[in-house]
Amino acid sequence: MINWQSILFNSSWVLGLAILLAALSYHYWVAGHENRRLRVQLDQPSFLRFFWLSMALIGIGLAGTSKNWWEIIIWILLSLFSLLNIFRLRQ
Repeated sequence: MINWQSILFNSSWVLGLAILLAALSYHYWVAGHENRRLRVQLDQPSFLRFFWLSMALIGIGLAGTSKNWWEIIIWILLSLFSLLNIFRLRQ
């Protein structure tokens, strides 16, 4: 029998990592194309939105796959902090 809950949570953190890798790759390319330092490029809101979104997805996925209560709390706190930062970037 398929464990749909496991598939949902594992897909969440895998998707988060894929978004993070894509954002890093794109902003690395833009920094090279525009002769900027990578650090300057990574401070841009366009990167930070994807960074915090990926951190939220990773936190949700790992909270769902954790077995210990203290691990779940840590991952939920990371997810909430990430969502708060996404909200702050929108203002």
